[in-house]
Amino acid sequence: MNLSVLHWLEKAPVLRRLWLSWRSSENTKLLVLAVAVGVATSVGVWLFREGIDVFERYFRSALLEGVAAIAPALVPLGVVLVLALAGLIVGFLHRRLIGDEPFHGVAGVMHTVGYSGGRLQYHRMPAKAALASFSLGAGASVGPEDPSVQIGTNIGSAFGQWLRLSEDKVKLLVGAGAAGGIAAVFGAPIAGVFFALEVILADFSTSTFGVVVLTSVIASAVMQAIEAGGIVFTHANMPELGIANYALGGLGELPLYMLLGVLIAPLSALFIRTLYWQHDVWHHIKLSPPLKTALAGAVVAVMAVFFPQIMGTGRDTLNSLLNASAPEYTPWALLALVVVKIAATTVSLGGGFVGGMFAPSLFVGAAAGRAFGQLLAALFPGMLTANPAAFAIAGMAAAMGGVIRSPITAVLLLFELTNDYRLILPIMLTTAVSLIVVERLAPDGLYHFGLARKGIRLIQGRHIDLMQMISVGEVMTTSPQTVRARLPLTELAQEFAKENHHGLLVVDDDGQLYGIVTLRDLARANEAGELAGRTTGEIGTRDVLTVTPNTSIADALKVLGARDLGRLPVVDPNDGRRVVGLLRRADIVRAYDAAAQRRQEMERYAARVRLENLAAAQIIELHVEPRSWVDKRRISDVGWPAGCVVATVHRQGAVIIPRGDTPLYAGDVLTVVSTEADLPELATLVATHPSPAEATAGASQSPG
Repeated sequence: MNLSVLHWLEKAPVLRRLWLSWRSSENTKLLVLAVAVGVATSVGVWLFREGIDVFERYFRSALLEGVAAIAPALVPLGVVLVLALAGLIVGFLHRRLIGDEPFHGVAGVMHTVGYSGGRLQYHRMPAKAALASFSLGAGASVGPEDPSVQIGTNIGSAFGQWLRLSEDKVKLLVGAGAAGGIAAVFGAPIAGVFFALEVILADFSTSTFGVVVLTSVIASAVMQAIEAGGIVFTHANMPELGIANYALGGLGELPLYMLLGVLIAPLSALFIRTLYWQHDVWHHIKLSPPLKTALAGAVVAVMAVFFPQIMGTGRDTLNSLLNASAPEYTPWALLALVVVKIAATTVSLGGGFVGGMFAPSLFVGAAAGRAFGQLLAALFPGMLTANPAAFAIAGMAAAMGGVIRSPITAVLLLFELTNDYRLILPIMLTTAVSLIVVERLAPDGLYHFGLARKGIRLIQGRHIDLMQMISVGEVMTTSPQTVRARLPLTELAQEFAKENHHGLLVVDDDGQLYGIVTLRDLARANEAGELAGRTTGEIGTRDVLTVTPNTSIADALKVLGARDLGRLPVVDPNDGRRVVGLLRRADIVRAYDAAAQRRQEMERYAARVRLENLAAAQIIELHVEPRSWVDKRRISDVGWPAGCVVATVHRQGAVIIPRGDTPLYAGDVLTVVSTEADLPELATLVATHPSPAEATAGASQSPG
C-alpha cells in the first residue's frame, strides 16, 4: 500500500459516510474492525517477510555469490562490503523517507498511546517496513518482530483515524494491531494478546480483551492460510528437533532453573544498557546518517566473518540450539555467541539499521541457557536428566522477559512455540527469578528506559500517578539533625529547641540509625519524673519504618499513613542503617507542589505531541528570555519566519490561545509550529539580547 493510497483513504469521505450510515451496534462495528485489522496485519506481515527473503536472495546472496565466483578468498571482504553498502542505502533512505524520530519502534507506539490517543503517523509505515526488510535481508543483526508490531499498530491506528473514531477506540485498535503483529510473525495468538494487554494497553477489561483476542486469532489464522508453517522458531518445521520430548526431570532440577534465571538477568540488563550506550555513541559520531549506518554495517560484518550465526534473524541457529543434540557448539563457543550477538545487535540498531529486539533477546537467552545446560552436563555427568536444550528454552523466556519486561508474554510465547506444557513450570520459574533480579539491576525495561531517558514516565503505556514520579530524594530534608542515643534526657530539650522540630533521629556511636525520639516521648518521661539518669535511646522508638531516596512519594505516603507517622528516616539503599535524610510533612507538601507543576508540564507536552501529529510538522517550545526581541511585544509586531505559527502561550500555569495583538513577556513558553530549519532564527528571537543598549536600539525593528 503506497503513500498515495494511504492519503486517499485518509481523505476519502466515503469511508466515514459508510461507517456512520451502517445501522448496527458499536460493539458489532468494533468487532468487524478487529477482523479487518487482523486480516490487514497478517497480509502486511507476510509481505514484510517476503521482502526479507527477496532482499536476502537478490541482494546479499547474489552479491556474495558474485564475489565468490571472482575470488573465493575475498568472500569475507565481500560480507563487509555488502553490509556496508546496505547500511549506506538504509541510512540514505531513512533520512529521506522517515527522518528523525524522538522514539523508535514499540517505545514510539507506547508514547503515542499514552500522549496522543494512539494516532500514529501511519504514512511512514510502508517505508519503515521496507527498510526493516532490507536490513534483515542484508544481514543486520536485528529482529523481525518489532517491525511486525509496528505494521499491526499502524494499520489499527490508520483504520481509527480514517473513520475518525474516539481516542479510546483508536488506542484499542492499536493494541489489537500489536497482538495481530505478534500472532502473525510467531504464529502465537495467545502471546500476541498478552503482549498487547501487558505492554501496549495495560488494560485487561473484558471489552478490550474480546477485540484484541479476535484480531490476534484472525491474524494468526490468515497467516497460516497464506504461509503454512509460518511460525518463526518451532519444532513443527523440523520434527527431528525433539523439543516436544523435553520435560522437567524432577524437583531437584528446579534450583538449577532458578540459578539460570539469576544468570540471565545481568545479560538482560547488559543488553538494555549497551543498546542505549550505542545509540549515544553513534549519535556523537560526526558523519552523515548514510555513512554512519554504512560504518555500522561494516563493524557488524567484521563480527559476522568470525561468527556468521549473528546475521539476520538467526532462525537456523536458534533451531539448532533447540535441537536435542547440537555437538557443533561448545559452552565457550555459545558464551562467545552471546557476547558477539549483543554487540552486533546494539551496533546495528544504534548505527541506524531498522529492526527489533525480540529475536536477538531470544537468541541470547537460548545460547546462554544452552551453555548453562552443557556446563552442568559436563560437571555432573550422568546426574542431570534434563537436556541442555530445555535450559535453552527457559533461557529464551527469561531473556525476553527481562529485556522487553513482559514476563507473561515471554512465558506464553515459549509455550506456544514448543507446543508442550511439560516445560511450562521451569519456564515460569526461570522467567520469574530473572525478572526479580533484573528489576534491581535495570529497573526499566527496553521500551520504558528509552522513554525515561527523555523524561517520559509511563506505566504500561498509561500516565503514571504523578506522586509516583516524585521521589523521596527530590524533596527530603538532607543532613537532618540527629542526637546520640547516649545523650542525657536533661539535655534533649535543648536539642529540640535548636531546630524547633517535634521529632529527632537517634543514632548510635557509629552514626547508624538507632531510632526516633519525639517531644511527646520527652513529655511522658518528664511527667513520670524519669529525666534524671536516663538517656535519649531509652525513651525513643526503636522499631522505625524507613524509606530510601528512590522510594516514590506515593509509596512513602502509604508508609506514613499505616502508623499515622509525621516523619520517616531516609536511609542508604545499600546500608539500611545509614541515614541520608528525613522526610517530613512539610516535605510532602513541597512534593505535592512539584507534582502539580509536573502535571502542567505533562499536559503541555501531551498537547504539543497531539498538535505535532495533527499538523504533520515539527513542534518547538521556546522560552522567552528577559530583554529578548519578543519581550513586551505583540505577536503581530514580531518578524516570524515564513510559515511559522505560534499555537499557544503558556504563562504562569495558564494556557493562552494567542491572537495578533497578544503581548509576549519574559517567562512565557511559546508552542510554535515550524520547521527545524527555522530553529536558529526562532532561538535568536527569544534569546536575551547581549546588552541593554542593543535591546533599546532594536526596539524599533524586528530581526526577522
